[in-house]
Amino acid sequence: MADYCLIGKRLNYSYSKVVHNKLGYDYDLTEVKEGELGTFVRARKYKGFNVTIPYKSAIIEYLDRITDEAKKLGVVNLVMDEGGKLVGYNMDIRGMEYALERSGVSLAGKKVLILGTGNTSATAAYLAEKAGAKEIVKISRTGENTYENIARHRDASFIINTTPVGTYPSNEDCLLDLSLFPDLEGVQEVIYNPFKTRLVLQAEARSLAVATGLDMLVGQAYCTAEKFTGRLPDRAVVDRIVREILRDDGNIVLVGMPSCGKTTIGRALAASLGRPFVDTDEEIVKAHGDIPTIFAAEGEAVFRVYESEVIAEVGKRHGLVIATGGGAVKSERNILNLKQNGTVVYVKRDLSELTADGRPLSQNGKIAALYKERAPIYERIADITVMNDASISDAVGAILKEEEKPG
Repeated sequence: MADYCLIGKRLNYSYSKVVHNKLGYDYDLTEVKEGELGTFVRARKYKGFNVTIPYKSAIIEYLDRITDEAKKLGVVNLVMDEGGKLVGYNMDIRGMEYALERSGVSLAGKKVLILGTGNTSATAAYLAEKAGAKEIVKISRTGENTYENIARHRDASFIINTTPVGTYPSNEDCLLDLSLFPDLEGVQEVIYNPFKTRLVLQAEARSLAVATGLDMLVGQAYCTAEKFTGRLPDRAVVDRIVREILRDDGNIVLVGMPSCGKTTIGRALAASLGRPFVDTDEEIVKAHGDIPTIFAAEGEAVFRVYESEVIAEVGKRHGLVIATGGGAVKSERNILNLKQNGTVVYVKRDLSELTADGRPLSQNGKIAALYKERAPIYERIADITVMNDASISDAVGAILKEEEKPG
C-alpha cells in the first residue's frame, strides 16, 4: 500500500495519481463515501493524504490542528500525520501561486475579477490580496456584481474562474465573452478537464497570459511533495510533468484538405503510439450513412450538423489520434472542440496531388477554390504543420518529432 493518497467521493476523473507518481513516490486514489469520512480518518492508513470534493471543509472537525492559512480560508486539502497529530494545510493557494507564476503575470496594482463565490473563490481572493491587487471583485449569479452587469468591470486586468462552468462533460459552457475586457492581460482557470476550457481558448486566441487548471493541479502536487518527502522537487521536473501529461493524454488532431492523407497518416500514427484512432467522417457514416448520399438527399447544411455533433463528443475524449473531414474547420465551434484537448496538425499536400474521388464538394474542378478558402484556416489553427510529399512513415516521423519538442 502507498503511504499517500487522495480522498474524495468520486475520483475517476482525477490526474492526481499520475502527477504524484511522476514526482517519485506511490500514491493512491481512495474514494470515501459520504458518512464514512470519520472512519477513514480514524483508520490512519496513510502518512499523509490530499482531500478533494466534497470533504475539504468537512475534514476539519477530525483534525488536531490546522494552519492559520487553512483556518482563514476554511478549507483543508492536505492532511499530514505529524508525531501522531493530524495537521491540516491548504495547498490550493500554493497551486494557484505556482500557476500564476508560470503565466508570467503579476497582480500587483491590478484589478482582478473572480468568477464564483465558493471555497476556491476565497482562495483566489486571498491570493490576489497577497499579490497586491488594487481591486478584487467577485462575480456571481446574484448580488451586486453579476454576469449580467459585468460590463461595468470592463477595465479588469485579470480574471480567475473558480466555478465548475466549462468542465467535462459540459465542455462548451462559458460564463464570459472576453472581448468585453479590452485591458485584460490574462486569465487563470481551475478546471483541468478539458485541458483548455472555452475561457482559456478565448484568452489564447488573444495571446493573453494563461494559467491553466493543469498548471494549478501540478503546482499543488509540487508543493505537497515537499510535505511528503521533506524536499521540494526541482522546478524543471514540475514543468516537464505538465508537458508530459499534455503530450501523453492530449489528442493529436489531423486537419487538411480532402485526399491529403489524414486518415492513412492517422492510422499509422495511432499504431505507432498505441492509441485509439478516430476518423470523424467514419463516425458520421456509422451514425447516418454514406456521405455522398447525405449530401444528395439532405444537403451540406445537414451534413455539417452531423459533423459538429461527432466532433463535439470526440473532442471531449483524451489520448486519441483524430482525423477530420476537410471542411470541419469551417466551423469555429468545431475548431474549439478539437483544440480543447488536442494538438492540431495541418497535413499539407501539393494541390496537384489532391483528388476529388468520393468527395462531393471537390467535384467539377472545385478543389482549387476549396483549397484557397480553407488553407488560411488550416494555417491559423495549426500547432504543427507537416508536408505529406514523401512516405507515410516520413509524415508520421515528422509529427512525432514535433510532438517531442519542449513546449
